Amino acid sequence: MTIEKRLGDLLGYDEDTRVELVQVAEPGEAPTLELRLERHAGELGWQTHRRIRLAAGQIGALRDALNLMDLDARNAKHPGRRTCTDGADVIELTALRRQTS
Repeated sequence: MTIEKRLGDLLGYDEDTRVELVQVAEPGEAPTLELRLERHAGELGWQTHRRIRLAAGQIGALRDALNLMDLDARNAKHPGRRTCTDGADVIELTALRRQTS
């Protein structure tokens, strides 16, 4: 039985897209992160078009790669800033950045 925990959504580049972040685990196995590209299909709501599953060891490598981006690219505002019509939780990439103290 697969256990899924929705971590949040990232605004997509187009107004009708988003990337859903989901923790996926099988009993007895380490959880993985799945990135789901979704498109809004009008009355049908959000539909998953593509899935990318990262193994547990790849998540840290992804974080490290994101931290290598230029600061102005990491902190840039999304060009299509909007709110989701279905009340979904939307988070910005900057909210996922590791906080340093």
